[in-house]
This record gives sequence, C-alpha cells and structure tokens, in this order.
Amino acid sequence: MKDREEIQNENPKNDAVGKVVRIMESLVNVERVLSVRELAEQTGIPRSTAHRFLTALENYGWAAQDGDSGMYHAGLRFFLLGGRRPAFFSEVARVASGPMKRLVERTGKTTILSVLDGNGGVCVHTEEPESSVKFVARTGTAVPLTGGATGLVLLAFGGEALLDRVLASAPTYPNGAPADRSILRARVERIRSEGYAHSREEWMSHAEDVSVPVFDRRGHFAAQLGVAGLAGTFQNWQDEILPFLREASDELAALL
Repeated sequence: MKDREEIQNENPKNDAVGKVVRIMESLVNVERVLSVRELAEQTGIPRSTAHRFLTALENYGWAAQDGDSGMYHAGLRFFLLGGRRPAFFSEVARVASGPMKRLVERTGKTTILSVLDGNGGVCVHTEEPESSVKFVARTGTAVPLTGGATGLVLLAFGGEALLDRVLASAPTYPNGAPADRSILRARVERIRSEGYAHSREEWMSHAEDVSVPVFDRRGHFAAQLGVAGLAGTFQNWQDEILPFLREASDELAALL
C-alpha cells in the first residue's frame, strides 16, 4: 500500500509541471501585477518555490517583473500566443519602446509594431516624433493584410496557411476593390525574398511606410516593425531608413 507521502507526490498539483501551470494561470487571470507572496497564496506553493519558478518563467519570456515594484505579470510570450489583455499590450510596449524610440530619433518618422490577430493584424505599439506634421497611428488599430507595408509583412511572414486562407476568402484591397490573387501572392513572395515591404497610400491616404519582420530568439516570426510618414517624404529610404529599421528589428529580436 502506498503511504501518504507517495500519494501526495503523485498528485498533479504537487509536481513541478502542475506548480508552473498554477503560477501561469494566476498570471493570466488578473490584469495587474502580483507579488511573489500573492502568487504563493493564490497557488498554495511555498514562496521560495514560487520565486524560483517565476525566475525560470521570466528567463523564457512567459513572466515579466515590473522594474519599479518588483512584482510580476504575464510575459510577452502569452501575448504572442494570441491573448488580447491590456497587461499584454503593456508588456509589448515595455519591450519595444526603447528600440522604437531610437528608431524615431534616427528617422524622424512614426514607428509601428503590429502582430497577427486571426486573419488580420492589430497595432500594439507606436512611437511618434515631436513634429506637428506626422503620421499618426493608434494602439489597437486593425491592420489589413492585403495592402500597405504593415499588413503585407504580417501576411508574408505569418505562414503559408495564413496566406492560403486569405487568398481563399475573396480578398479585397484596403480600398475595397477585389484583390488579384496572383498579384498578391507574387508580392508576398517578393517580400519574403527581400525581407521588407514598402508602400505608398495603399493602407491610408497620404501615408507611406516601410516594414520588416521581427523574429524571436528562436527564429520564429513574432511581429511587424515599420516606419511610417507622409507620402513623398521617403526619398532614398532604402539607404537612409531601411538599415536603421533592420537594426531595430534585430535589437527587438534579442529581447523576445
């Protein structure tokens, strides 16, 4: 007959995986930061053990520690799996803010970070120059995938299954006109080959943009990073903007 200790050790709630799952569930079920003590109380896990698992989760991007309070919240990887909670938006902004601000300083343009959201995209963070004449984007704005450098990068690097779904859904361009499937596929293949997209007044009137993909440290596509401004202000963009954009993408990749 098994003794009490053996039975307890077989309980899924008492094994390492079960403890990690309980911590992760606590992180995603609240929209505020939590202290180690609170997480320990919510999960029934000793504080020292909870702290050890939180440190491991943070190393892999599943948990993040607030720099001011030292408390924890869900990390960027939860957001990349498709979560749409405000805390995840804040984490994306925290990670991307520095590289994007430096990109604004170097280009004088608005920077945009977007991720896939089903068969579309969503803008999750922007940084704008101080100039009164600039391109303005808003967090939460839906991003079409069939036109504009922002959405086309999402479409090109989001995988073949996504492209097949979009092409099979009677796609339209952002202006509502029917999209030519063969032209759209050819453009996607070119973007994949070149590693960037450029557009002018395709998504929004009077706007021009250049975008590149952002990959995580494992080489998985994570997001789109772009520079946008008024149409006609991107002279010599391949030499003066694209290199800075790629550097910012590499910097972001190292943080994901």
